[in-house]
Amino acid sequence: MKSSNTNNFPAGGYVPAFVRGGRNGPRFKVGLLGAGYISDAHAKSLRGIDGVEIVAVCDRARDRAAAVAGKYGIKNVYTSLEEMLETGIDTVHVLLPPDLHYDATRRLLEARRNVFLEKPMALSAAECEELETLAVSKNLRLAVNHNFLFLPSYQKMRRDLADGTLGVPARIAVNWMFPLGLVQTGPFNNWILREPQNMFLELGPHLMAFVVDLVGVPDELQVEVGHPLDLPGGNRVYRYWRIHGAAGGTAIDITLSILPGYGDRSVTVYGNAATARCDFARDFYYRDEPTRYGLLADNLLTTLRVAGEMTTHSVANFVKGAVNTLRKKPAANPYGDCIERCIRGFYLQDDAAPDPRLGGRFGVDVVRVCEEIARQPAFEPAANAHEHWAVAPPLGTPTILVIGGTGFIGKYLVKSLAARGYGIRVVTRSASAGQLALAGLPVELVSGDLADPAFIDSALEGIDVVYHLAKADGRNWEDYYQNDVLVTRNIAERALANGVKRFIYTGTIDSYYSADPESVIGGDSPLDPEIEKRNLYGRSKACCEALLLDLHKTRGFPVVIVRPGIVIGKGAPPAHWGVGMFQSATNVQFWGSGDTKLPLVLVEDVAEALVLAMEKEGIEGQCFVATDDPLLTARDYVDIVSRESGTRLRAIPTPIWRFFAADLMKEAAKHAIKHPNRRVPSYRDWDSRSHRARYDNSKTRKVLGWQPAGSRDALVERGIAASVREFMR
Repeated sequence: MKSSNTNNFPAGGYVPAFVRGGRNGPRFKVGLLGAGYISDAHAKSLRGIDGVEIVAVCDRARDRAAAVAGKYGIKNVYTSLEEMLETGIDTVHVLLPPDLHYDATRRLLEARRNVFLEKPMALSAAECEELETLAVSKNLRLAVNHNFLFLPSYQKMRRDLADGTLGVPARIAVNWMFPLGLVQTGPFNNWILREPQNMFLELGPHLMAFVVDLVGVPDELQVEVGHPLDLPGGNRVYRYWRIHGAAGGTAIDITLSILPGYGDRSVTVYGNAATARCDFARDFYYRDEPTRYGLLADNLLTTLRVAGEMTTHSVANFVKGAVNTLRKKPAANPYGDCIERCIRGFYLQDDAAPDPRLGGRFGVDVVRVCEEIARQPAFEPAANAHEHWAVAPPLGTPTILVIGGTGFIGKYLVKSLAARGYGIRVVTRSASAGQLALAGLPVELVSGDLADPAFIDSALEGIDVVYHLAKADGRNWEDYYQNDVLVTRNIAERALANGVKRFIYTGTIDSYYSADPESVIGGDSPLDPEIEKRNLYGRSKACCEALLLDLHKTRGFPVVIVRPGIVIGKGAPPAHWGVGMFQSATNVQFWGSGDTKLPLVLVEDVAEALVLAMEKEGIEGQCFVATDDPLLTARDYVDIVSRESGTRLRAIPTPIWRFFAADLMKEAAKHAIKHPNRRVPSYRDWDSRSHRARYDNSKTRKVLGWQPAGSRDALVERGIAASVREFMR
């Protein structure tokens, strides 16, 4: 390869010079365009390839780009493609939403950069053809990530079909039956939800890549769609797609379903010599073929052989996943493994025989078929398509600022405040997502970085009351400290400087030690004195409370703290981890016996408590718990979800020591390899999840005048049944 400012590959092939030169050859300089969730898999994979260096990450949201850069030691952060192109990068990974693929890739190719592009290549075959032609004319490398094609299990299927082991394929069935959380929780302005055809243009390339690779481009196709769902924003999605077709003499059946339920992501080839199935979600493969024995023995022996193959692959995958999880390698799960293999194929493929599955021509063929499929159905407009999906003007000049107002509790709070006639301003990460989340409510939306003092000052203009409901996520204490504790301190400092009259913070009962059945926990109860032994979320919330109360004590900061219990209601997932450890939507391990009555509370009652915490005078510096009367156990909760969903949940009472023992083994292994996110396991933290202590809401009732539902029927209908109906709709 030439210097980093010259981006041509040798005219004869695809192998970069650094590969031919070995470890001491020139570095291959890579930029990431887009810092969403997929960037993590790409960065991990690139980091493990000799001769490749990620030198830049670009995203419109600088904080997201900076987070990826910090995690992977990337030197340069940019917010525009033009800025990044001024550097000496050779190749760019385009990790943007599908509607931005064509424009970004075209600009990169015109700037003489090689491109590794997430599927779909573009949104039309014509756009794909243009990109492929441009790459060829400039002698640049353009590849599309159809990552599942590189899984070890699929590679076995591919070889067995190619060498005749399966015989002539009479039929190929490809299934993608996997729930899509976006249709339940949003954000509803995500590209995949904007138009009905986008569902297949986004997910369909996974399925059609298998078909095109195994038997070529189909000759004929018929498409059926069903299970429409109208979303906030006036968009309609079809959650079930069925495609019938043929390629040569091979029948093709494709099912795409995002309905709630157990997943099946698989490819099955029915040949005249054997049937083969690849479960690409779990990366295992087996062949079902006859033996040389008679029918009676054949039934037994073929079944045992299939079971043996599945067992062997499952054990091997478990060991592989465990080892790579501890080593923080992409191969820790099938999804990361196949992305890494695809990326390695891009950089290390054979000069003499480049893999056609990585080429632009393959991407063109896949999109051409998906485009034809997406064009066939007669989509009906959503019933709510003509509704106005935007916030209304505030009822008056905003005097209340809600941070986290588009979250589960936040939306109910904003609705309650609006019903009382208050002028409200809401901080949201995305203005368009905020418009949909709070559509019809009279609020002013502002977007910005909560860690930026200047933004907080502008958001606080004219504000008397601040609600801080935002929370952070992270993998270690440093993540929580930076993104939650320091952010909360910045908001509080600016609120103090701007003369805010009331600052209401939502803590959590997770910061209490609630495993002692003899203890009674109320608003004046101290948080866990050994909070450093607790989970990062509870610890972070406790740390935020401590700094806010210290500001109250030393500087008169007008803070009031409300600690909600296990919050339930419409909009919450039925698989609630406050009830137990849900390994799936239908499998739950209770935190203990499951017989303890839980500190549940309706989300609308929490919102009411927060409003009352603003309206009550003279309560600065005080803390309140927002839990309803102890009316339902975890067993009750699971029984109700089972009844309402029509599906029996598998619930298992689990001693706390078992959770702790599993955690202990996992952390011991992480400490042995000095994993960056290693920690010391805490039995105290696991035990506290059992909530054997009793919660007392009498202070909240007396001081605030709060009246929660206090009724088993209300908790069942409005808290659990409504949640299940919303989830199953």
